[in-house]
Amino acid sequence: MKKLSIQRDPFFNDFQDKLIQFNSLSKGDKLVVAVSGGLDSVTLLILLSVIDDFSIVVAHVDHQLRTDSIIDKNFVTKLSADLNFPFFSKTLDPKKRDKKFSIEEWGRLERYSFFNSILNKTKSKWIMTAHHANDQVETLLMNLARQTGVAGLGGIAKERDKILRPMLDFSKNEIIKFSKRIGYEYREDLSNTDTTIPRNFLRHKIIKQWEDKAPSIIPGIRGSIEHFSEWKIALDFMINTHLKPRVVEEKNNIIIHSKIISKSPKMVIVRLIQLLTDYQNVLWSKHQIQMLDQFIRNKTTGGLHTLHNGWRILHDRGNLILNRKPKNNVIDSVDLYPNDPVFYGDYKYELVVNNINEKHLKYAESVDWSKLKNKKLKLRTWKKGDSFQPLGMKGHQKISDFLINEKVDLISKESQSVLTADGKIVWVCGKRISDSVKLTKDTMHTAFFKRDSIY
Repeated sequence: MKKLSIQRDPFFNDFQDKLIQFNSLSKGDKLVVAVSGGLDSVTLLILLSVIDDFSIVVAHVDHQLRTDSIIDKNFVTKLSADLNFPFFSKTLDPKKRDKKFSIEEWGRLERYSFFNSILNKTKSKWIMTAHHANDQVETLLMNLARQTGVAGLGGIAKERDKILRPMLDFSKNEIIKFSKRIGYEYREDLSNTDTTIPRNFLRHKIIKQWEDKAPSIIPGIRGSIEHFSEWKIALDFMINTHLKPRVVEEKNNIIIHSKIISKSPKMVIVRLIQLLTDYQNVLWSKHQIQMLDQFIRNKTTGGLHTLHNGWRILHDRGNLILNRKPKNNVIDSVDLYPNDPVFYGDYKYELVVNNINEKHLKYAESVDWSKLKNKKLKLRTWKKGDSFQPLGMKGHQKISDFLINEKVDLISKESQSVLTADGKIVWVCGKRISDSVKLTKDTMHTAFFKRDSIY
């Protein structure tokens, strides 16, 4: 392959200009280049091969979705060797696919997981893919059809995390013409011609015919995508600047007050929730947006809505409480011994005996030590059917009823801890001690229950 011919081609010069626009890309950077063997990825590799500014590593994934996929792998292996680039590959097993993912989504997740592993293994700085303008248009139209909202209007990002896509401004036709001028081999994936696949149908039956009759359609839509991205950035900026500072963060909870909700358009609140829950770059379907909107407008206290990424949203007296369960949920009980602090859930617990430091005992509960000192003390999460005798009451009350009366929200209620003495509840932690351990005129020795947040 003639290096000089490539470097003199106007397509190469335009490609170099696109690389320069990546301010984060520097001379000497090591790149993991994703190469399937098809025209687009081979073109990207050929272009990079005549630039001496970078160190190149080739990564290939064999999805085994076609019987001839091994030929693609062998082709990329030889091409990498001819160009003197290190080569890494991974072969997937479609039979092991998690059925909750489509074939396309499964393949994408596996690919990028592998590319990131090679990035770390080779101490590379960037992953580079060959997505082009037609891919961008396809993605936008697919997102519009799925009604994915504002996140879907921005299409494929040129730069995100460790991924760079320098060919997004080039159309498929431009790439084809360049390949014909230079003359290099690549593999044809015949499955890409299968129009029963929605993306292929869009590509061949709509966009291709559209482009043939109106060549300006690709650059026109590409320009619109850039405008959409700018508007999304502007919206996010306003939300991050003016609304996010007004939300309240408490331990694992984020509280959006009713005043913010009542004075903001629907999609502003939806976008605020996406930004607060690290869900802003995930494409939401029309159904997901509608379900969240309905939940927000249905202001029933105690209502609970769960997002796909594990975050939960609770209606609480006009406010919205956002919560993500800790990865290590507290299940088992822990023993509590005198003057020996323990950590349980989000709190540090102490049973203080023989301590008269008033500062240390701030917000502590006073109890009669003689009624506890010979008993086994355990901290645990309350369970259905639990009851105790609240301080000042003659009879017993179910913990669930007590928490309702205390106006404890549903999310906080789930993790409410109790302290037991020989199996009997003597403290609903942070709320109320049992009447059975209260101080009396006969109390000779006082102890103290203390709970402090670790956040």
